[in-house]
Amino acid sequence: MNPAARVVPDVASFAVDDGFWYSIPDHLAPDLHVGSIVRVPLSGRRVRGWVVETTDSREGKLKEIAGISGSGPVFDDDLLKGLVWTSRHYVSPLSTLLGRATPPNLPRSIPAPVAPVHVAPSGHIFDDVASKTAADQRSPIVALVGNWRRFEWLRQLGPVFGAGKSVLIVAASAAEVGRLHEEASEVWGDLVSSATGEDDKTDTEVWEAAQSPPRLVLGTPKTAAWKVGSLGLAIVLEEGRRAMKDRQTPTIHVREVMRNRSRLEGFNLVFFGPTPSVELLSAGAEIVHVGNRGWPLVEVVDRSEDRPGSGFLSDRTIAAIGATAKAGSRVFVFTHRRLGYASMRCTRCRVLRSCESCGARLGRDDACPKCATMVGPCPNCGGTEFEEMGTIPERLVAEIHRRLGRGAAAIHPGDAVVTVGTERDLAGLSPVALAVAADVDGMLMGLAYRTTEEALRQLARLALAVREGTGNRLMLQTSRPDSFLITTMRRGDPIPYLERVLVDRAREGSPPASEMIALEIRGEVPETAASALAELDQAVVMGPMTIPDGKRWLLTGKLGPARLQLRKLVGRWRDAGATVRVDADPIDV
Repeated sequence: MNPAARVVPDVASFAVDDGFWYSIPDHLAPDLHVGSIVRVPLSGRRVRGWVVETTDSREGKLKEIAGISGSGPVFDDDLLKGLVWTSRHYVSPLSTLLGRATPPNLPRSIPAPVAPVHVAPSGHIFDDVASKTAADQRSPIVALVGNWRRFEWLRQLGPVFGAGKSVLIVAASAAEVGRLHEEASEVWGDLVSSATGEDDKTDTEVWEAAQSPPRLVLGTPKTAAWKVGSLGLAIVLEEGRRAMKDRQTPTIHVREVMRNRSRLEGFNLVFFGPTPSVELLSAGAEIVHVGNRGWPLVEVVDRSEDRPGSGFLSDRTIAAIGATAKAGSRVFVFTHRRLGYASMRCTRCRVLRSCESCGARLGRDDACPKCATMVGPCPNCGGTEFEEMGTIPERLVAEIHRRLGRGAAAIHPGDAVVTVGTERDLAGLSPVALAVAADVDGMLMGLAYRTTEEALRQLARLALAVREGTGNRLMLQTSRPDSFLITTMRRGDPIPYLERVLVDRAREGSPPASEMIALEIRGEVPETAASALAELDQAVVMGPMTIPDGKRWLLTGKLGPARLQLRKLVGRWRDAGATVRVDADPIDV
């Protein structure tokens, strides 16, 4: 009977999820804990691994742990439970998640705590959560609806630091982490540490500092799995952003990881942004409005009466762009990434051309490519002439040049007065005096079940790019000024709109009313894949659909049992040489 530790090797395979038992040499015993990084013998070589369990008495002869790496454990029992849950939910080897909790380089030293400075609170609504956190009181998960870029809420964190606790703030991009660092450092000085994912040495130093409370730790989504010493409060900014979910397996979403960690570890959790996701509403988060509006005022430009061929931008919009640029103020013209996805628009009423049978957006062909239905005149007004839409931001730039003069606009350079870009350009965009959504109607033409929610989220985020001040505004171009989306943007309150989306999702059986997993197999697709998926417990399996070099299935229903069964199937298929991607909770279907 010997002291022993169960170690999960750093091998990306489901086969090692349960780990292997190793004996603990006497000289390592004082420093070895759950979460320690160790070196162990495995199949004739030494590999890195993580201790996930220890015992004082393990029967049998075991191989010894060769050594301990780093200065201390990278997770504790509660965080480990969250990582295990995440690995099962996202159908991922556990070792992959343990690697997410580990800093890029080996941790070497934990710095001494920094004494917090006293900062008088500013009376922000955030004060209630901070006070409860300082008093060791649990608060329900809160969704703050408002503009987090008004950084006065950072001053409210004083009670948390004064109680010796740390705060973790997760933002979607390195640019936003950098901006947060500038603002937070002016208030909290050396308490602030920021991890942007751009430098392994710096990120490791931030991880080390995070173990020494009190700290204000700022980071991109990769920090959502980090251990933070005495974590009292976590804040996630704009959790509905696509950047908050990994695109590659495991397709982890920050929202779900932090919700589960909060439940297991006992820290308070706040989501902050102009539009909470419907998943957050469905989970019962407490909705709290910060101010009267979730975003600044908007101006609606009705294009329903514009003459055919009048271009992407109305005369009114061009005049506003020209006047703003002439005054030396900056303008951002937004084009969503699906611009041109539907390539035709009725010249009479400007409604996007679509199939009456299935709703698919159409180009020049008379037959719908989705359901082969023959399509005739415009179903809205009976018109038969359709004009071609542009497809890329360059078309917008060319139009602005033509109507305002050469050099009037450019595509997302930092020094231009008028810039044209997509959502990815918003993260590093300095506040502008005028923002323009060139084609709001086109944002609703996607076939994905999240299309309407995504449209609202992108427009609200665009609105937050407008700086405060008289005359500064967001202009929305639409041929449907009375639509619910436009009404919502005018009111500045996303909740009624999102509640309607939630009802529609429930009626359709789409998430969050049901669970969903998209599974892709490329390369050598096993002949038994379809039959094996059909046997998954409680899963409705749709497919396969042919994709480049492979097949794709969609699984819906109550997928708890199916996730566990998928681990064995996916492991077997990968061992046979296939490339398997499991997209749990997919954003696009």
